[in-house]
Amino acid sequence: MRLADRYSVERIEKACEKALSYTPNPSLKNIIAILKNGQDKVEIHVPSVKTGAPHGITRGADYFKGGTC
Repeated sequence: MRLADRYSVERIEKACEKALSYTPNPSLKNIIAILKNGQDKVEIHVPSVKTGAPHGITRGADYFKGGTC
């Protein structure tokens, strides 16, 4: 509650969201550190999953369709 006197509700929400992205049980100390360092203003980067990665099976299904080795 005292954090609301110093920081806006939006910043506190962002700090809580950021803390939850790191750990399922953040402490008040974690949230205060995020607010003091301004890490709540930085966007949370969620890596996207790519389909068709550049590495892996690159020959396709036709190559493996029953040729002789």
